[in-house]
Amino acid sequence: MNTVVNDWLIEQRRQQREFILVIDSMADPDPIKYLFGADVMHDYTRVYASSALAGFIDASPWLVRLSGQQINLVKELLTTPENNWGWIASATQTDLNLHTQHWLDRALIEDGAQRSLYRLQDNRVMAHHLSTLEAAQRPLLLGLMDSAICWDAEKWVAFDNPRPDFYPKPFATPWLDIAEPESVTDAIVRHNLKQWLWEEHPHATSALIETQPLDPWLDEQLQLAKAWGWSEPTQLEFLLIHKMHPTTAGLSVWPRRDDETAAQHYGRCVDVLSAALRSE
Repeated sequence: MNTVVNDWLIEQRRQQREFILVIDSMADPDPIKYLFGADVMHDYTRVYASSALAGFIDASPWLVRLSGQQINLVKELLTTPENNWGWIASATQTDLNLHTQHWLDRALIEDGAQRSLYRLQDNRVMAHHLSTLEAAQRPLLLGLMDSAICWDAEKWVAFDNPRPDFYPKPFATPWLDIAEPESVTDAIVRHNLKQWLWEEHPHATSALIETQPLDPWLDEQLQLAKAWGWSEPTQLEFLLIHKMHPTTAGLSVWPRRDDETAAQHYGRCVDVLSAALRSE
């Protein structure tokens, strides 16, 4: 086990704290299945359950309480942080209902007419935000958690909470003012699109991997999208599904012309490729 993680675990046990896993249920391989197999799922909650976000329950973060002894049963998670399964916190106050309410209060981001979900279960997001926040601001994000340790895509980073407590609405949200590194944003987009392919187009995805590995193919398409200035979800999904389709994948319409904006390029591809499929 990594020395940083091991030292952090020893210190939390010394202070007689228990542990809370914050799990990304959309990670691959499935960490929830692993935790049930490890027989540690005795006290857990799904953050979005029984709330206005219940419609997104399949993507909901899970909070799993573990004792100091139970943490030894999940060593596979601790030795594979690159799977981005979530992160670990320690707490003296371990009522998961309180912790769930804390994170539910922070889960929905409303910016005028725009609404999105805060990816609190993503270790890269949390590592970046906790690293950037001033120490005095961390309590607003960590709430009742005494300490946390996250994999930032390169290393484990630990963060102490100077004032663990329940901070109800209204509260400041300084973490939402922090710009995400491009590498983190790209990794999240890639993860979400891979999940979308398997959920929405399983047959086409299965057919693709019979001829080539999925990950390098997906990386190639996302590099094309970035070069073309296609960043909207509808543009990315259009690109992937039509690049998987044997009728449209190799057509000469794809390259962007010198006199086109990204929007014009996308519109032309939609028109031509949709017509090609209709004529099949």
